[in-house]
Amino acid sequence: MEKLILASASPRRRELLEAAGIPHTVFKMDIDETPDVSRYSRESGLPFPEWYTRECALVKLRAAADLIYKGDGRPVIVTADTVVSPDGERIFGKPADEDDAARMLRELSGTDHTVVGGICVTDGSSTLVSSVTTRVRFKELTEREIASYVGSGEPFGKAGAYAIQGKASLFVESVSGDYANIVGISVFELRRMLADLGHDPA
Repeated sequence: MEKLILASASPRRRELLEAAGIPHTVFKMDIDETPDVSRYSRESGLPFPEWYTRECALVKLRAAADLIYKGDGRPVIVTADTVVSPDGERIFGKPADEDDAARMLRELSGTDHTVVGGICVTDGSSTLVSSVTTRVRFKELTEREIASYVGSGEPFGKAGAYAIQGKASLFVESVSGDYANIVGISVFELRRMLADLGHDPA
């Protein structure tokens, strides 16, 4: 496979690729990745959370390609984005502060919600976009549990204000679908996309 660049500052995505044995280098960017939500239409055939996370990953991909493809060579670039949807319509990104984190956790308490991960892959000539949805059920959370978890600092920088691989694992009753997608990126879907481009890491 050609050199693969993971254009992401997320240590969780890097760790998932390392654990899966996918060789890569990391390219960190600091950009405004918010898509123009006024462009969304139900006629796209995608629920809003899926459309949104795909668009976010595309924004990142275009920004990374503009920088990486200035020189010689065309490495494979991977970008990803993750959101949590409490109801299949709205999205929870990263909490702005402690109150915002507590608000998200209260709404997720005792309910099913979905984690949607968008993935974009390009080799400079072809680009693929996909999304993966995983269903998660939380137990009923007490105010004490919420306050303690928010106070730990773990919710910050995490979509939906929780890290399933961390202390929030105590809240999870069940998971239906791809667990890695919740952590940061579906390596199963990523491999499928890379193979479709002719760059299967296996």
